[in-house]
Parts: sequence; C-alpha cells; structure tokens
Amino acid sequence: MRVRVAGILIGNDRLLMIAHKKKREVYWLLPGGGVNFGESLEDALKREFFEELNIGVEVNEPALICDSIDPGGKRHILNICFRCNYNGGIYTIGRERRLHDFAFFEKKDLMKIKIFPPINRHLQSIMEMKKLPLYLGKIWLN
Repeated sequence: MRVRVAGILIGNDRLLMIAHKKKREVYWLLPGGGVNFGESLEDALKREFFEELNIGVEVNEPALICDSIDPGGKRHILNICFRCNYNGGIYTIGRERRLHDFAFFEKKDLMKIKIFPPINRHLQSIMEMKKLPLYLGKIWLN
C-alpha cells in the first residue's frame, strides 16, 4: 500500500490542480505525492508542493481521505488530502517528466476534467464549504 498526501489549495474561488501526462493521456491530480519512510505527512506535502510547483504551503486539517484500490489487486493507494494555504514562491512546473501543467479551476469546471482519484464532486463540495464525511471509502476510476 502506498500513502499519498495531497493539498487542497483554493485561491480566488478556484482550486489548484496539477496535470500529469502518461502515454499521451493527460489527467489531473491535487498537488502531492508519496510519503517517504520517516517523513511526516505534513513534511511530505510541503516537499511535494515545492518539487511540483516551486511554492511553499501551510498545511492545515485533513479534508478527505479515500482508498484507491485497483479491482485487479495491483495497486492500493491511501489518499490523505489536506487543506492548504499558499505561503510563498513563484508557480513553476517541476522537473519530473510526468508533470505536464498546472491550473486553477472554478468549481463548475471540475466535472469537465479527468481527476485521479475521481473525487470531482467531493472537491466541488469542499469549495462550497459543505460538510463531508472525512473518510470517503474506496474510490477507483474504471
């Protein structure tokens, strides 16, 4: 099982997302990534924001947690998503080959993009300040 931390950073009523490209397919994720052994969730998320976007963030409370479990049994990712605040730096895309682009999306546009895991509606609810259960259970995009 892999633990992935991600950040929910909202500015001017728009949500920051980062695009990855794999074999010509572009999909969107919340900024973040894997947690290294011995690294706290907060430190991992701060590191990932800097590596992916060259910015600093303040990490706040968790907003949602979900499991992404491949029905074929090949992958299991525990996603822990924290609310974040921008804390400085100039937005520039990182050097990792899979990183493709970044953008801020309005709530209405989240349903038009492919997001992994498929938490589009949940992100809309967070942007609307609606109360959600913290743990969403198992979510996988087929």
